[in-house]
Amino acid sequence: MNNPDKKNDLSKPVEIIFQRGTLSVLSNHYKKLESSLPFLQWDQRSRSFRCHADKYRELIRFLYKNNIRYSDFAPNYNKLEINLKTDFTPFAYQSEALNAWNPTKRGITVLPTGTGKSYLAALAISEVQRSTLVLAPTIDLIIQWQQNLKEWFQCEVGLLGGGSNEIEDITVSTYDSARLQAETIGNRFCFLIFDECHHLPAPAYSQMTRSYIAPYKLGLTATPPGETERQQLLHEVLGPILYSRQIRHLSGDYLAPYRVNKIEVELTYEERMEYEHHREVYQAFRDKVPNLFGRRYSWERFVMHAYRSAEGRNAIRSFNRQKQISLSARRKMEELAGILIRHRDSRILIFTNDNKTAYHISSLFILPLITHETKAKERRLILENFRNGEWPYLVNSRVLNEGVDVPEADIAVIISGTATVREHVQRLGRILRKKDNKTAVLYEIITANTGEVYASKKRRTHSAYEAFS
Repeated sequence: MNNPDKKNDLSKPVEIIFQRGTLSVLSNHYKKLESSLPFLQWDQRSRSFRCHADKYRELIRFLYKNNIRYSDFAPNYNKLEINLKTDFTPFAYQSEALNAWNPTKRGITVLPTGTGKSYLAALAISEVQRSTLVLAPTIDLIIQWQQNLKEWFQCEVGLLGGGSNEIEDITVSTYDSARLQAETIGNRFCFLIFDECHHLPAPAYSQMTRSYIAPYKLGLTATPPGETERQQLLHEVLGPILYSRQIRHLSGDYLAPYRVNKIEVELTYEERMEYEHHREVYQAFRDKVPNLFGRRYSWERFVMHAYRSAEGRNAIRSFNRQKQISLSARRKMEELAGILIRHRDSRILIFTNDNKTAYHISSLFILPLITHETKAKERRLILENFRNGEWPYLVNSRVLNEGVDVPEADIAVIISGTATVREHVQRLGRILRKKDNKTAVLYEIITANTGEVYASKKRRTHSAYEAFS
């Protein structure tokens, strides 16, 4: 590294400049910075040190503690004077979570769906009083955030995503929009709030955070990642889990009490014959390539191998067909009909794992439907009619798993789903918002003697299901 000679004037302050998602650090304290801050890299072209923007907090702390004078040109955020315009008194757990976060203003809060994580975030914004960017994974969620923050603070709230490009001192953005604009707005905000932060360990998103200087960060989730590698990455980006409460801790006092009913149905004779036929076709081909199993990503390798031959492609078609038979079995529909009749005075959410089953149920029972293909305007109309009770039943294929506010729902029916614990807990959370004397009920309908039995057992390992196992 070519450092300037020792004759440099050490009394000259360090200069910190934000440039396209990085920090440029001009200093004559080369040796001290190089030995103490390994994240600084010498850039021969600009004759300065460089680092990712997210090292801003660590850099400033080092300079301050070591009494090194500096001129900070990096931040472009503002000090605010805003107050919450609501009479709502925080619940005890919200105050506890805020107090746990406050000392460092960096870390993760784990709370179940329906417990007011967004209001906790508003309390934190009011505490910090600096320009804030709230990130969420979907358009529906950022619109919901914008509406809530406008109501609570009675101020303009910017929006990035879904065709909007409005930046205010409080702004909400999709993860994707924040990623695309990181190099230009990375110094615009002092405080970043990551809703549904379990999405953050995705490579593109975790890399995006490196371009923001924000010294304060808050992660919100009901379901933190279980994989060690993803946990570590999340903690590196946001800090540790500082506060955590599970459904079982809050049910009854802050969440609606609930029941979970698992219903196993049999395939009809015709369905069973077709199911077994297609399963045999699939297994016959699979057994010819056993060496592809037991490895990491073995399913992807199997599919790639299968599509090289007509026999393999036929095996994949049979696998998909036997799966579809179990997902939309006739007796599942009969059970669903009984539930709709039994709870005809309730608000009911019906979850499927795929669009095909969702469309089948919507057509069979003439019920409103939301999938990822539903246009934004139509989706808003459907959700509004569900909330006001005009359309009390709503079918969806995974799009309401997380985030969307549906407080009036009392009953959830899981027709099909993945084996992941997160999805199952999120679906339960959709019906747990406390209201009057309601008791929420989750129905899980699975097809006996199919792969659904294993998937059901795996996804019910969360503590929320201990009393119903």
